[in-house]
Amino acid sequence: MTFDELISIILELKKNSGCKSIKLNSKFIKKNDIFISISEDSKKNLEYVSDAISKGAQLIISSDKDQKNKHSLIRYFPNVKNKLSEISNIFYEEPSKNFKVFGITGTNGKSSVSYFLHQIFTKSNFRSALLSSVKNKKKEIFFSELTTPDTFFLNQFISNLSVENYKSVILEVSSHAIHQKRVEGLDFNFGCFTNISRDHLDYHKSMKEYSRVKESFFLDNAFESCLINVDTPLGKKIKKINSNFFSFSSKQKNVDFFFDEKSVLHHDQKTYNLKNYSNSNFMQINLAMALSLALISKLKINLKNIKNILSPLGRFEKIEVLKGKYCVIDYAHTPVALETILSEVNSAHYGDVISIFGCGGDRDKGKRAKMGEIAEKYSNELIITNDNPRWEDPLKIKKDIMKGLKKISQTHFILDRREAIKKGYNLLESAKKDSVLLIAGKGHEDFQEIEGKKYSFSDKKIIQKLRDVIR
Repeated sequence: MTFDELISIILELKKNSGCKSIKLNSKFIKKNDIFISISEDSKKNLEYVSDAISKGAQLIISSDKDQKNKHSLIRYFPNVKNKLSEISNIFYEEPSKNFKVFGITGTNGKSSVSYFLHQIFTKSNFRSALLSSVKNKKKEIFFSELTTPDTFFLNQFISNLSVENYKSVILEVSSHAIHQKRVEGLDFNFGCFTNISRDHLDYHKSMKEYSRVKESFFLDNAFESCLINVDTPLGKKIKKINSNFFSFSSKQKNVDFFFDEKSVLHHDQKTYNLKNYSNSNFMQINLAMALSLALISKLKINLKNIKNILSPLGRFEKIEVLKGKYCVIDYAHTPVALETILSEVNSAHYGDVISIFGCGGDRDKGKRAKMGEIAEKYSNELIITNDNPRWEDPLKIKKDIMKGLKKISQTHFILDRREAIKKGYNLLESAKKDSVLLIAGKGHEDFQEIEGKKYSFSDKKIIQKLRDVIR
C-alpha cells in the first residue's frame, strides 16, 4: 500500500463514516476512531489492537507484519511511525496555521514562562489557550499528562480551538517531544529557549545529544522570531541560527532584552520594573522572558494593566506554616534547579534551611549524587526521601544520592514521603525564627508513582494539614 492510498482510506472514513479522531493509545479509542499501533513489541501490539477493535475502532494501521492478516480492519503500512505528523496534519487540516503558536523549550522554566505568557496575553485582551502539564481550573488552560502530547492529540486540540475564537496557542515543548517528532508539522510562529542544564540523560545519554535535540527545535521550524536566553553556550549558539532571533540575558548587557539585578527589564530604550511581581529572582527571570516574548510578538503591553500575576502551582510556592516560619514547595528536580531554589531561600531568610528531596526512579541516575551534594551544602537539616520511585528500588536511589553526601550520619533517611514531611515540619517547629522547610522535586504533582501505580499524594495538602492540625 502506498502512502497516498493510505491517506485516501483515512479521508474516506473521515468524510463518510463518522471518524473524528486518530489515536496512538488504545485506552482512549472511541467508536469510529482510527488506531495507529506503533509498538515494536508484537505481543503488546496484539493486545493494543484487540483493545482498539473492542472499543469500536473502524481502522487499524500497523507496521507489525504479524498483524497483517489477523483482522479485516487492519491495514499494514511499514514504518508508519515516520509518517505520523504528515497523517495528522492532513487529517486535521493543519489547524496550527490559523493561530499564533508559541513553543517554549528549555530544561527549567517551561511551565512558568508559558503560564506567565498566558496571563500577559489574557490581561492584554489577546485570547490565548495554554496546554500545560500543571493542572489549573481556569477555562483557557488545558491539562495534559505529558508535557508535550503526541501529534494527533496536539492537532485535534488546536483544531477544537477554532470554534472558540482563540488567537494564540502556547505549548511547552519537551526534548522528548522534539526527538520523537511529536511537534513536527506544527506551524510555530514564535519560540523561546529558557536555559539548559543536566536532565533526561537516561533518555538522551549525553549532554551533547540533549543539546543537539534542543537546538534542532530552532533549526527545523520556520519561526517569525524567537527569544533566546544566551546565558549558556548553547543559547549563544542558537541565537546565531537566525538574525530575527532576539537575545535575552540576566548577566550581560549587550543583548536585546536585559534583566538587571534590580529586577528591571531593559529593551529598546524602555524599562519594565518587575520587582513587585515575585519574591523569587528565578521566577522574576521567567516572567521577564515571558514579557520579552510577548513584546517580540508585537503585542502592546501596558504594565499598569498587568497586575496580580500568579506563579504556577508548585513553583516556589511559599506558605507561612508557623508564625515567622515558612514552607517552600518547588518542582526542582535537576541539580541546577535545586541549587537555584536553595540559594534563593538562603539569601532571603536568616533562619535555618531544612530540605526534603528525593530523585525519580528509572530516570537519569547520574544527577543523584550531585543533587545530594547541593542539598547538603545549602541545608542545615537534610531529609532524603522518595520522589516517584516507579519500578526502581528506593534503596538503590537512596544509595546513589548518598554518594554525594559528606555528613551521612547527620542526614535523615525517611523513604515514606509523608513521614519525611512530618519530620521536616517537626524540625521547623524547633528551628529559629525565619527558618524555611523546602520540599523539592514534585511541586504541583498530586500523585506518587510506585511500581506502575499512581497513588493520590500532594506535598502541599500534607503540609497544610499539618499546619491546620497544629494550629
